[in-house]
Amino acid sequence: MAAPLWSGRRRWIGGGGTTRRRIAPALWKALVLSAVVVPLVVLATVPEDSRSDPWYVASMATALAAASLLVATFVLPSRVRALTSYLGVERLLRNHRALALAASALVLVHVVLALAHADGGPAVLDLREAPPRVWAGSTATVALALMVLLAVTRRRRRPRYEGWRLAHVVLANVVVLGAALHVWWLADLTRYRAGRLWFAVLAAVLVLVTVHRWVWRPLRARRNAYVVDEVRAESPTAVTVVLHADGHRGLRFRPGQFAWLKIGSSPFVFEEHPFTIASPATEPWRKEFTVKALGDFSEILAGLRPGRQVHLDGPHGAFTTEGLRSSGFVFLAGGVGITPMLSMLRTMADRGDPRPVVLVVAGRTADDLLHRVGYDDLAARLDVRLVEVLESPPKEWEGAVGWLSQDVLDAALPGRRGRRNLDYFICGPGPMVAAATRILCDWGIRPTRIHTELFDVV
Repeated sequence: MAAPLWSGRRRWIGGGGTTRRRIAPALWKALVLSAVVVPLVVLATVPEDSRSDPWYVASMATALAAASLLVATFVLPSRVRALTSYLGVERLLRNHRALALAASALVLVHVVLALAHADGGPAVLDLREAPPRVWAGSTATVALALMVLLAVTRRRRRPRYEGWRLAHVVLANVVVLGAALHVWWLADLTRYRAGRLWFAVLAAVLVLVTVHRWVWRPLRARRNAYVVDEVRAESPTAVTVVLHADGHRGLRFRPGQFAWLKIGSSPFVFEEHPFTIASPATEPWRKEFTVKALGDFSEILAGLRPGRQVHLDGPHGAFTTEGLRSSGFVFLAGGVGITPMLSMLRTMADRGDPRPVVLVVAGRTADDLLHRVGYDDLAARLDVRLVEVLESPPKEWEGAVGWLSQDVLDAALPGRRGRRNLDYFICGPGPMVAAATRILCDWGIRPTRIHTELFDVV
């Protein structure tokens, strides 16, 4: 095992990824801000006689802003690679949930204001005699409330992923369709040119995103067909699925990214799951996925036979070393969170990257140490230092015992001054990622040098 050289002066010139990582979040914030500001500008074009009623103005303002935020919420999980590759999946999911909650709050305010403004008051919600526009608006509101309820209860009950995802997709489309019909049949703001133009823009975005997600992405996945080479056991609870490209040169990706995997001859199947690519980016024709047995789909993967065709939708994710101008890296992995680090390490070894790496792997038992297969070859080709931490180690264990604590990291890393020139990658269960991030922040490591990836539904 080579000892790292922590001079802090050596620089490795990568690509232009650093600039894009900084610009992409700023651009997204500008787009979200415009989604709120533009409707207010649109509302200002309404004739003054229509703006004399403050209830009406407030109701329309909240409705326009809610519609814009709902569209932004709809766009985020639609696998637009310009978003997934530079915003990062973790930030994307946080934004998705925050925008959904903000839009839901605006919808609630809009309903209250609309009822206060309506001639019949709450009686307009009597669906027995309500016109189609009320039915459409009520249906969209109820579907939105159910989506929020599902999102809240999912974290507590952990329902079966496929069922939760199907319900989420169906409800999302009901919300969008119901809201669109409500606006169309109400014909309130659409009677004005600026209002019609803005709603036309929102409708165009929805159509394009829907086609991209449910037509274009599956068609692209058809071009990314792979065939199973082997399925080997890495531990009693984890397997590695090895694939090779079927009739093409392979799916190019950046080390640390992931892809959605679909089993079968058709890429249009609904059931699919995201897995981090563990193989090096220097071999796009070959893919490895190390998967822990956490559900029905992972058990299906473990039972795959050589020759079975699968499809990949990707690559996605911004959890990558590509393009970073760092003097070295620190990889902090928990359990199966080692998979993106394996891709990064293998890519660095293939490219002859001389930068030093500290690899800290934490697990509950020795079965969680999934990095050991092939590690000796990596250690011979890289400037890497390995630190292993187990909560329940075997009797002959010589590594650290316990949690991934500040003391463990303090002993593994160089002096305080040298730490500031490194980039830190943390992947694993939520509590571990949060604890490691807090330790690094307490040490004064800049947030831009801390890269995290949580295990969550994408």
